[in-house]
Amino acid sequence: ETYIIERKLDNCKPCGGAIPLCMIDEFDLPRNIVDREVKKMTMISPTNKEVQIGQTLKNDEFIGMVRREVLDDFLRQRAKENGAHLINGLMTSMSMPQKKDEAYVLTYNDYGSEEGSARKGEKKTLEVDVIIGADGANSRVAKDIEAGDYEYAIAFQERMRIPEDKMEYYKDRAEMYVGEDVSPDFYAWV
Repeated sequence: ETYIIERKLDNCKPCGGAIPLCMIDEFDLPRNIVDREVKKMTMISPTNKEVQIGQTLKNDEFIGMVRREVLDDFLRQRAKENGAHLINGLMTSMSMPQKKDEAYVLTYNDYGSEEGSARKGEKKTLEVDVIIGADGANSRVAKDIEAGDYEYAIAFQERMRIPEDKMEYYKDRAEMYVGEDVSPDFYAWV
């Protein structure tokens, strides 16, 4: 049996949203999950030098741009259709197995159909043989297994509506900015 514990089922995870073309076939994703097909990319250096990327793409190649809330929900629903148990909840702690044949014991708050930031949920436990921690930069799973210090980045996202005539420029284009003036450790992109 497979269980998925997701603390916010409608989450709009901050993410650039770029997926490689091969992911569509390898994960059997419907083509309509891609919002935009990026065929041109401009990388802008800290000194404002621009490099154009995309000239080597074939006519049917692109970088797929997706919204994570759409992609993640699709993958969760497909897992559910294939037998996974989807739990609207928050894992609060995990007990490690002490012997070879013992299970991990997860303690979590089951939110059921509760919504909003005031959710409390019902405290529950779940015994599992294997756990995969895909719970982000501040992973509770990583802390509970004492994974140690690790490098991570936290993303911020802002969605803005711009006039259609200006949006036409970005129809099949993305821009990536690197340098401390936009991000001290990473990058920003449009």
